Amino acid sequence: MTLSVSSSFSLPVLSNGSNGYDVTLVQRLLNNAGYGSLVEDGIFGVRTDTAVKQFQKDRNLIVDGIVGSQTWGALLPPTIGRGSSSDDVERLQMILNEMGYSLVVDGIFGSNTAAAVKGFQKDMSLEVDGIVGPLTWYVLKSNQIKD
Repeated sequence: MTLSVSSSFSLPVLSNGSNGYDVTLVQRLLNNAGYGSLVEDGIFGVRTDTAVKQFQKDRNLIVDGIVGSQTWGALLPPTIGRGSSSDDVERLQMILNEMGYSLVVDGIFGSNTAAAVKGFQKDMSLEVDGIVGPLTWYVLKSNQIKD
């Protein structure tokens, strides 16, 4: 999966030795995907490196321990947009509601969810397309970590 974003913002590239909120997010996503019980401490050390490499191997990605666009694309939920209906849409609606939007949490990506996504994208200086792809997911989930 490649990212094509017109915004100047891009996903961070992380590897052993990195630290901060982005690493905490990677650790949480790996834990949620069943890759160990990493301490979500924001420190990309040996255990996080091992978990990233196993995740990459299992997803047939380049096994280099680097969390770049391909690994982010595999770690983050799938791209969703208007007309989608899934548990991922329901999670999106819950995250947006935590940020102050007032959406019905029904798992259906309709006009209200699309409008909320566009508002969020505008506020975050992302491409405003109403589609929740890797970059929008990343920013949504990063905001959860930082709060």
